[in-house]
Amino acid sequence: MNRTRHPLVRLLALTVLVAPLAGGVGSAAPQDDEIDAFMEKVLERRDTNREDLHEYTVRDREVIEVTGAGGEKIESQVGEYTWFVREGYLVRSPETINGAKVGDTVRERAEEKFLERARNREEQRAREEAEPELASTHGLRHRRLEGTEREYLLGAPFEAGNYLLVGFEEFEGQEVARIEYYPQELFEGDGEDVDDDVMWGIQKTSRVTLWVLVEQHQIVKAAWDSLNLDFLPYRWLLQVDDVQGELVMHKPFPDQDVWLPREIVVNGEFTMATGSYTASYTLEYFDYKKTDVDAKVRFRQPGAPASR
Repeated sequence: MNRTRHPLVRLLALTVLVAPLAGGVGSAAPQDDEIDAFMEKVLERRDTNREDLHEYTVRDREVIEVTGAGGEKIESQVGEYTWFVREGYLVRSPETINGAKVGDTVRERAEEKFLERARNREEQRAREEAEPELASTHGLRHRRLEGTEREYLLGAPFEAGNYLLVGFEEFEGQEVARIEYYPQELFEGDGEDVDDDVMWGIQKTSRVTLWVLVEQHQIVKAAWDSLNLDFLPYRWLLQVDDVQGELVMHKPFPDQDVWLPREIVVNGEFTMATGSYTASYTLEYFDYKKTDVDAKVRFRQPGAPASR
């Protein structure tokens, strides 16, 4: 990357020089326009990443761990799953849990439940396209998202005018731009719908940091730092102290310009009457394979118009 010519470098330099002199928000308008134009291309590339998901089968390893205040391991589970196309849908099938092979009955039941949820999501999407008013924030919050973490995180909503170019740094041997995003409005709601979708709430109350390959407009890593978790259900039972999550992208096929998720990691701390605990959730994706049958389901990012 030619640092002397790239517009993001000029933007960063201008921000450093102007920020100490700025007397109000209006002073940042010229910089906002430039980074918004750059991020528009980044989000277009992200849409391509999301569409590519449905052209590949994959395997994943799911690791869940809960530890107590003294580091004592309270719960630990490792599961391996295979994704395949069935009836035009990508279906996640369990292979092993803690090293033990999953029985045929349990596996088939899990596949059927996953397929049923996929059908329900597609039916909901069709209703939203027929009646756009159904695609409101409220409607999207109540959609169940199990097994669609990749699609959801790749479709997290972003709004122009809320980006800040922090600088440039190295990520896994590549120079990237570090960009922070701050939602203009935190989670909206009156607190009555305590079962509103948790992931939607986290998206709307988090600072997001993006690491982007500038010339390719490709996000290689996205991290969410939760700022406000008051929307979580059962706050009388469970106090969530801190939650961070991240999505890392990679090129599983070095000779192809295809970027797909490599891992999703969520770490959190919470307190109950019995003490303080830490929890970690990791999804590692591996063994991507091109499928001959393109899965028909497309997951639209929350809040986007149905035609997108």
